[in-house]
Amino acid sequence: MHIKKLEIAGFKSFVDRTAIHFDHDVIGIVGPNGCGKSNIVDAIRWCMGEQSAKHLRGKSMEDVIFNGSESRGPAGLAEVTLTFDNSDPTYAELLPPEYRDYPEISVTRRLFRDGTSEYLINKTQMRLRDVTELFLGTGVGTKAYSIVEQGRIGQIVSSRPEDRRLFIEEAAGVTKYKQRKKQAERKMELTRQNLLRITDIVSEIDRTRASLKRQVAKAERYIAYRAELEDLFLHDASHKYLELTVVERVEHDAFSASKEGVEASRARLSEGETQLEAARSEATSIETRADETAKAAFEADNEVSGLSAEIERSRDRLHHLEERLTAARSELDEIQRRLAEHAGEKSELESRIESLSADENAREADAAQEDASLADLRAEEARALDEVQRLRQLVAETGAQVAAVSARLDAQVQRLAEAFTRRDRLSTERDQMSGEIENLEARKHALERSVAELAEGKRLTAQEREELEREMTGLGARQLDSERAVDAAKNELGLKKNRLRALEELHRRLEGVGAGVRALLGKNDASVVGMIADRIEAPEELTAAFAGLLGDRLQTVVVKDLDRGVELLNELRKSERGRASVVAQRPPYVAGSVHGVAARDAAVLGVLSDRLFYAPEDELLVRALVGDALLAQSPEDALAVAARHPGTTVVSLDGTVVRPDGVMSGGSGDDVASAMVEQKREMRTLAEDVAQLEESCGRLVTDHNALRARITELGTSLDRAREGAHEGALAHMNAEKDLSSTQDEIGRTRNRIAQLDSEIAEVVRTIEGATSAEAECQNQRDELESQLEHARHALTKAEALAMSWNDRVAGQAALVTERKVRLAQVREQMDAARGALERVETSIRDLNQRAERLDQEMTEAASGAGETAARIMLAVEARKDASERARTAHVELDEARGLLEQVRFALGTREAELKSLRDELSAHDEAMRKAEMALQRIELEREHLLANVRDRFRGLDLRRVVGDYHARPMPDDEQRRRIDELIQLIDRMGPVNLDAQAEYADAEQRFQALAAQKIDIERALEDLDRAIKHMNRESRRRFKETFDAINELFKKSFTRNFRGGRAELQLTEHEDLLSAGVDIIAQPPGKKLGNIELMSGGEKALTAVSLIFAIFQYKPSPFCVLDEVDAPLDEANVARYNEAIRSMTENSQFILITHIRKTMQSVDVLYGVTMGEPGVSRLVSVKVNEDAVQRSDARAHNAIGSTPPPASEDATQVA
Repeated sequence: MHIKKLEIAGFKSFVDRTAIHFDHDVIGIVGPNGCGKSNIVDAIRWCMGEQSAKHLRGKSMEDVIFNGSESRGPAGLAEVTLTFDNSDPTYAELLPPEYRDYPEISVTRRLFRDGTSEYLINKTQMRLRDVTELFLGTGVGTKAYSIVEQGRIGQIVSSRPEDRRLFIEEAAGVTKYKQRKKQAERKMELTRQNLLRITDIVSEIDRTRASLKRQVAKAERYIAYRAELEDLFLHDASHKYLELTVVERVEHDAFSASKEGVEASRARLSEGETQLEAARSEATSIETRADETAKAAFEADNEVSGLSAEIERSRDRLHHLEERLTAARSELDEIQRRLAEHAGEKSELESRIESLSADENAREADAAQEDASLADLRAEEARALDEVQRLRQLVAETGAQVAAVSARLDAQVQRLAEAFTRRDRLSTERDQMSGEIENLEARKHALERSVAELAEGKRLTAQEREELEREMTGLGARQLDSERAVDAAKNELGLKKNRLRALEELHRRLEGVGAGVRALLGKNDASVVGMIADRIEAPEELTAAFAGLLGDRLQTVVVKDLDRGVELLNELRKSERGRASVVAQRPPYVAGSVHGVAARDAAVLGVLSDRLFYAPEDELLVRALVGDALLAQSPEDALAVAARHPGTTVVSLDGTVVRPDGVMSGGSGDDVASAMVEQKREMRTLAEDVAQLEESCGRLVTDHNALRARITELGTSLDRAREGAHEGALAHMNAEKDLSSTQDEIGRTRNRIAQLDSEIAEVVRTIEGATSAEAECQNQRDELESQLEHARHALTKAEALAMSWNDRVAGQAALVTERKVRLAQVREQMDAARGALERVETSIRDLNQRAERLDQEMTEAASGAGETAARIMLAVEARKDASERARTAHVELDEARGLLEQVRFALGTREAELKSLRDELSAHDEAMRKAEMALQRIELEREHLLANVRDRFRGLDLRRVVGDYHARPMPDDEQRRRIDELIQLIDRMGPVNLDAQAEYADAEQRFQALAAQKIDIERALEDLDRAIKHMNRESRRRFKETFDAINELFKKSFTRNFRGGRAELQLTEHEDLLSAGVDIIAQPPGKKLGNIELMSGGEKALTAVSLIFAIFQYKPSPFCVLDEVDAPLDEANVARYNEAIRSMTENSQFILITHIRKTMQSVDVLYGVTMGEPGVSRLVSVKVNEDAVQRSDARAHNAIGSTPPPASEDATQVA
């Protein structure tokens, strides 16, 4: 599943469509910083389904779309296509079954600017989940170890143990189990929720059934009460409605009559007010003349008074008494004259009064006669008005009867139209139901066939499931035996490994070694090779001899250069950290060869150096330390050999040493040298045993894995079978439910057809009855309309007669008024004459009194009147003229006042007439207002009645049913009491569920169906629980095996990459193995075991590389993308890094992004990326490494058994 091609368009800086072909094992991508090299890694990760914008070095997913540059606009979408080679069956088997047979698999991802995204596999649109599942278990994915981007290599070491665990899980193939487990858990949770909901629903439906059963009985009582109430209420309301209709017509006629009276009264009142205004203008004019006359009389009187005063003053004069006497005589004469005039005037006035009195009596008699005539005319008018009122009442009653019959007729017509409409609608619905019956029958037959097929499928699935379960049971027993054998082998292997690790730990700690030696070995000096005990090893039977010969020299430190050894000893001495011995790895002084005679001695078992184990580079060291030492069986033999061959060192098997100088050493005890040699030998033996056990355990694990794979395959098949059985059961249940529902629907449809037939027959009967009732109502209405026409004709004649009497009354009333006005005028004239007579008599009395006073004054002033006589005469004459003027003015004033009184009397009469007209207008207006209020009240009562019926009976229009109730007797008090009783009964019942019967049937049906469904869900829940437990067991086993294997490979990889040191993986403490994290314990050579965070960047990177390569050795990924992973490594580690990559190319393809020259030189093909145009990345060149091509071709030809072709002389350059 190597990557064959990567196509990018609009992704980040790759705006133009760019295709990169990956046709070699190791591909290098190079270019300057910022040119977009890492965008290739992001494109691969993004195409494989990465959902975190942060992992793609962005803030939002829209950041992956090319956002434009100085010369280019933004792209509308980003598209990346990965094409994989699927020809390797090893990786093809890991893919979902539907993709295993494709030679190539292409994955495409698109993201549009509006946020819309698409995923395609082999140009077929898929879901993100399909893309994710495609890579599960292959070692490839967005979170797998196959992609290590820039800066992440160090995070592998410093990340949380839980995050580091993901690499082990991917290598173990656990991720697909985790994915399936998540799906199963989600399905299980949904199933639990469904079960919980169904349990709640079943309980609720069970409670609802009991409640609905009570509601059914309550609804039946309610329907009976409501039907009775509707009949009684509509009966009462219909008669109320008819009564209101009749009263409305009567009140409407009264309103019309009052309105006509108001209009006539207003016309007469307007005319009267015009005449009154004219009379008032005349009265105002007369009053003005009277005022002017009164003013003239006042001025004349003032003049007379002035003259009289002047005469009076003249009398007072001493020298004018004569003139006063003369004036008095003249005044007396005038008085006499005036008395004579007043006497004649008095006689005339008395005659006039007698004449006016006779005229008044005659006019009073005339007025009384006219009043009597007016009373007779008004009596006739009253009788005519009574006849009009009687005829109006008859017209109103007949009109009410016509309205009632018309309402019944309209109701029958409406009822007939509704009946025809209902008949047509019911017929149409019946035709539709008939067609629906045919469709339902066809559907029922199809569902019956489907139910039979599903039942057969259910039986076959159950049979298959039983066979798989039987096979699964047998394989389960075999698996248990295999697991016990594997566990036993692993236990033994674990014991030996633990013993080996303990010995290695003791050896690492340099237990029993002197302080000086530990100090030198702890310096981590490059010239220090190690101790002699680490460099040379003896077999088990020679352990005592080797330890006895070298003794304390086993702790001698081996150095590459003796001069450096001297410097180390000097440093040791200065630091006072103990003593130590050093020896050069290639010492300058080496002992000679053993003499052939000594070696052929019968007591000699051989040369000790020939029996030791050491590296080739330590040969001189062994010859220098061991020399020609010979082996003997016992101390005695050793002594005898030494004696026979002087100058020879002989050591026995028990460790007794005889030296050339004659010194002999031996014995027993806690010898450190022997312990070190024995420990080294045991370590070697344990290592061999561990290797054998690992091989044996590997075979057992392989067999167990094969068995487990079969069990897994069977488990998957069994899960599919169970799922298929569950789905089949659900499908069968649904099909049966659909069939039952269809059958019920057929039954309901047929019942509805029968109901429709019954309703159509009832409607036909209704049409016949309504037709007959319509004809009867039509006849009644014609007869009543004829009666109404006769009554209206009689009313018109009566109203005309009443109007004529009204006109005669009005004329007679005007004549009476005229007579009364004339009588008033006569009386006013007589009053004026009497007033004038009274004034004349008063004037006569005044004149007589004045004459008497003048006589007295004349007698007194006779003696002195001579001189003043002329002046008195003049004054008398002047006063006489003034008096005449005053008299004339007073006469005119009296006449004006008389005329004013007459006008005021006529004005009062006119105002009385207008008051009468206003009272009449007010009476008509009040009658019209009362009639209008009565009409409004009737309309309100009618609307209230209609609204009450609509509210009570679901929008029923009372006017449509009046004809059904008008013929029934009037409602009585007993019926109204029953209505109140029914209303109270219904109100006490509270809310009523009228659909309770249908709901009870539905609830019962749902209860049965859900109870069966609950049982199915409980079984499905058990199946899911078993599947999750199986996946957990399988995941734990796989993870543990993979962890142990990768741990061992990591130890070796770390030691190889660091040239020493040690490291291992440990699981964090956790109750469940599936949740335990992975810790890295690492100790580079020459350093103490400490916190891994304190390691340098290069050490962290090399540690992470060691872990990644260990995972690849255990489970190679089809490809691996490493983005500048070699950046923190030094030159030597880069070389080892490239060697390790090259060693894994047989199974994996590597894509390296690098700046390191050595890495560039090691790749097969080199791509260059540049940014010639600002913000736009381009693939500018491809350089092929010919040596790498030869290596790749050689492996390819070796794989098919042929000889590789010779390399081309020229390097390939593709611009």
